[in-house]
Amino acid sequence: MIWHATGKCMEPSKMQHSVDGRAWKKFDTKHSDFAKEPRNVRIGLAADGFNPFGNLSQAYNMWSVILTTYSLPPWLCMKESCFMLTLLIPGPKSMGKDIDVYLRPLIEDLKVLWDRKSVEAI
Repeated sequence: MIWHATGKCMEPSKMQHSVDGRAWKKFDTKHSDFAKEPRNVRIGLAADGFNPFGNLSQAYNMWSVILTTYSLPPWLCMKESCFMLTLLIPGPKSMGKDIDVYLRPLIEDLKVLWDRKSVEAI
């Protein structure tokens, strides 16, 4: 889980992992206390809508919200087995701007973890 701190970019001119990006470096600068501890877990959130019936004429959508762990190596962090399905939102139509209502509890939980600075392992 510490690949982001120990892994090296094989081709400096190419982005091979999020750790190579400007946003990651900016986050590390802004939150240097968090960045200096290699065991801290970094996650990404993605949401995508789909039609569960596979029929585009059917007026029904579902939205999945997935967390992935960017602390893992690039060949592992995007494998389906490493995704965490956090929300599955059913509905007759696209979420649009209303997705924040569903994301709020997840974001609040993540803020609690951020404020605690540590989580005890069991």
